[in-house]
Amino acid sequence: MARLRELARFGLVGGFNAATYFGLYTAGVLVGVPYLLSAIVAFALSASLGYWLHEHWTFGGGLPTVRGWMSWLAAQGGATALNLVLLAVAVDVLGADKIVAQAVLLPVTPAATYLVGRRWVFSRA
Repeated sequence: MARLRELARFGLVGGFNAATYFGLYTAGVLVGVPYLLSAIVAFALSASLGYWLHEHWTFGGGLPTVRGWMSWLAAQGGATALNLVLLAVAVDVLGADKIVAQAVLLPVTPAATYLVGRRWVFSRA
């Protein structure tokens, strides 16, 4: 039961962060920021918020640390690198709309970030 609560919390934080990311990404694109730069900036902001929320709520209320934050950014960075490659292929190779392509790609990485986060970043979990 505790694991289901943890997964539900991870999903809620992830959904909130995905919405934050997508909103920041979309706002950047709409004001003329190049789409890949917009994705990187949106990542940095939403991943940092996600670390804080996961540390405090999802994985048991630990105190955030610089090491934990950097580990989370590294884990998220790997997932985001995959997202950027897929986004570039969708937009530049397949001709997909920049915003629609990102919307389709949003669910690609949550399972991997949960497993990496739980085992590597939030080790108290």
